[in-house]
Amino acid sequence: MQDLLHKMSLRELRLALLGIGAILIAAIAAGVLMPKVKAASAASLEVSVLEEAARDGAELDRHLQEQYAKIDELKYRLHGDMANLPVRQVEAYIIGRLQKVSWNNDVELVSVEPATGERVQIFQEILFHVQLVGHYDDLYRWLLEAREDLGYVVVKEYGLTRRDNSDEQPLLVADLSLASYRAVE
Repeated sequence: MQDLLHKMSLRELRLALLGIGAILIAAIAAGVLMPKVKAASAASLEVSVLEEAARDGAELDRHLQEQYAKIDELKYRLHGDMANLPVRQVEAYIIGRLQKVSWNNDVELVSVEPATGERVQIFQEILFHVQLVGHYDDLYRWLLEAREDLGYVVVKEYGLTRRDNSDEQPLLVADLSLASYRAVE
């Protein structure tokens, strides 16, 4: 090694020392700076992920609100205004709605008899045997309005008979069974 040093000129020795110093400085800089560069890069990636999550979170909130609205609409379609009523009040509620629909359509609500129906999977059926008197067009409108007003009530049976012998606009007697379904608790 000393032979090598004696053979080198002063200029070559300075260049060699300068090269070794540059390599040492580069190694130290890499050891100190590289972790910081990696940390900054990771932080930048995390920030972009969080920004994307914030955008997606707002989208997710909107999507969840839409789904909750759909659930509320389906609950209304299934139970209507009576979703939170006790079973005894359901009967009074439906009878009151049927009377209102009858008055709106010039139909006489002759009788309503509540009855307990079958259990269908997780639902208990509540039956209403209804008898109406009216003209054909009035009974038709009654059914349409009842469907709109009580969309969650199903017509299970329906029968029509004539009450009089008039050829024009005869009075008809409609016997029908309506079913309402409530989840068994």
